Amino acid sequence: MSHQENPNTAPAAVIGEEALSASSYWRDIVRSFCKNKIAVVGLVLLVIIIILCAGAPLFTSYDPVTDMNPKDKLLPPGSEGHILGTDDYGRDIWSRLIYGGRTSVLTGVIVAVLSAAAGVFIGCISGYFGGKLDSLLMRFTDIMLSFPFLIIAIAIMAALGASQKNVVLALAIIGWPGFARLTRSQVLALKEQEYVESAKVAGYKNLRIIFNHILPNAMGPIIVQLTLAVGNAILSAASLNFLGMGVDSTLPDWGVMLNQGRNYLQTESYLTTIPGVAISLTVLAMNWVGDGLRDAFDPRLRK
Repeated sequence: MSHQENPNTAPAAVIGEEALSASSYWRDIVRSFCKNKIAVVGLVLLVIIIILCAGAPLFTSYDPVTDMNPKDKLLPPGSEGHILGTDDYGRDIWSRLIYGGRTSVLTGVIVAVLSAAAGVFIGCISGYFGGKLDSLLMRFTDIMLSFPFLIIAIAIMAALGASQKNVVLALAIIGWPGFARLTRSQVLALKEQEYVESAKVAGYKNLRIIFNHILPNAMGPIIVQLTLAVGNAILSAASLNFLGMGVDSTLPDWGVMLNQGRNYLQTESYLTTIPGVAISLTVLAMNWVGDGLRDAFDPRLRK
């Protein structure tokens, strides 16, 4: 069955007798994204960070946990054999930084994906069916949004115990409402389109209409929200690990490194500055990419 796509968000549109293919749509997205220099810089920076973290064993010969040398503790950056210095246990900071990036970045991605999956599902159901179900789901969403997210996360961690799995679970629980709100607004607009009405007349089931006809056309804003959510999750996970509610203190993690360096702020400030800069650059890169995608997906913002 042929159907008419939303011209603002759909991957294919029909204009007169000419069809705009999905490949042309995505080429326009990529072209618009590449015109945003800040977004391209963010993407390049993000790729570098991912390569360094994913290939950590290729970029250091030190083990971030077991290679401890008390004689070499608190060496400043630039010391022989330790480009970023050592911590108070004599462990190489560079190795802990890139290995810790694995935990921080992976946590951010998993949290964002889980939050998106739950929020998109709830938003689709709420926006499409409406009525009392919509009111019930949105009031619950409002309740979740009304509490400070870090307070809820700390409460969940206090109930479940300190572990990285529980950090992921806690952040996913407080992260889905934003996706639910965004998805609902998109579904409310798209479900009135003619191709959706045609699908209903053709006898398609509701779930098929939602996931085959409406959701694909709403993915642009959701993808943008997903990229921004990764940066927020990295920052939130680092906050919880800084408070000692996440990974074991011996394991490499940017939040843990911040916590361990706080006792040396006045004498060896690099212990907190280095992981702090790593967190800031990663979150900033994700936000730049998210802003670029937002502009690329919105036809009104394309140049």
